[in-house]
Amino acid sequence: MAFFTNLGETISATGKDVSQKVRDLTGIAKLNLDVKVKEDFVEKQYIEIGKQYFELHKDDEEPLFEEMELIQQSLKEIEQLKAEIADLKGKKKCSVCGAVVEQDAVYCNKCGAKCESIFEEEVVTPEKPQEDGVTETIEPEDIKKEEKEE
Repeated sequence: MAFFTNLGETISATGKDVSQKVRDLTGIAKLNLDVKVKEDFVEKQYIEIGKQYFELHKDDEEPLFEEMELIQQSLKEIEQLKAEIADLKGKKKCSVCGAVVEQDAVYCNKCGAKCESIFEEEVVTPEKPQEDGVTETIEPEDIKKEEKEE
């Protein structure tokens, strides 16, 4: 009987040790998770500080960091790529707010600004030869009058 009593005490003590180790490991895992969360928060703050610094100094004649020039070049390239994507989709970008609108849209559906056409319409002024060899420029209003007379 003493054997079983000793065996029970040993099993009980071992169980207590195991449960204590599990509590310790759980506590360590929780603390490691807390450390990771705080490190991620700090990284996000560094990024935010960098963004704010960039916005404040992006127009400086001589930027303090060469990475600022690299960021500006990359931002220009991103804008060009977005414009190409919009063009392929049959859309264009509002010059005021940057929203993507349909290619034939007259007004932006986000800010209401008038969308400028990419291609300016050119007014062609035809020339009319006269009997004496001199050419005369015909104004668009004159063309309309001639059409009405005919």
